[in-house]
Amino acid sequence: MAKHGENVYSPLPFPKSEVSSMPADDDRPLANYIAIVLAGGEGRRMGRNKLLLDISARPMIRHVVETIRGVIADVIVVTGHQRERIEEALVRTPVEFVDSPSADGPVAAIRRAFERARLLAAEKGRDGIMLCVGDQPRLTEREIAGLIERYRAGDRRKALVPVRDERRGYPVIMPRDFEVGAIDLLSESLVADYPDQIEAFPTRNPVYDSSLDTPEDFRSFFAISELPKHVL
Repeated sequence: MAKHGENVYSPLPFPKSEVSSMPADDDRPLANYIAIVLAGGEGRRMGRNKLLLDISARPMIRHVVETIRGVIADVIVVTGHQRERIEEALVRTPVEFVDSPSADGPVAAIRRAFERARLLAAEKGRDGIMLCVGDQPRLTEREIAGLIERYRAGDRRKALVPVRDERRGYPVIMPRDFEVGAIDLLSESLVADYPDQIEAFPTRNPVYDSSLDTPEDFRSFFAISELPKHVL
């Protein structure tokens, strides 16, 4: 966390280095899925690239990716805006990058990432794919594991999306052969728009819809983080 008086928006400097690639073999028992993390947005509502903001002394995107890798070994990070800075923020983190120009939009980025994820899932015998967002630093291994557990107990032909107070959230989990070509996985009305392909996971957990989009969201994140544990 940034010290009092520091500019909390200043990204940490990271040395130029080679970007790590996906590990060839798993060395620990983890969930049998591929994770895609969207990290190519411009952060216009935040006023800067929010994924480079400092969370617990590391860039937000690194914080989120390391949390996901606590459950899922195979992670694909989708870059676009400020691609090189995102890659530097994840230096020596075992992930694979898929670049999708910002001008092509987020739907195209998801499709490119899924092309790679499906190949990787077939190659490694993974059960499915989880779509995550890089601006969700409150996400923990508990939420990821809970979503996987619910998905495995339900209709695994459909994608599963958490819904809280009629608001869709993230991550979204789906079978590895899920057809994303005709579906907008970023739609706020995802469940209503595609009832034959999407199933809702009703939840009261606020973490699932806790993306940081604005400076106010960012300040609120630190206020919540600093509450005594017995208050949470």
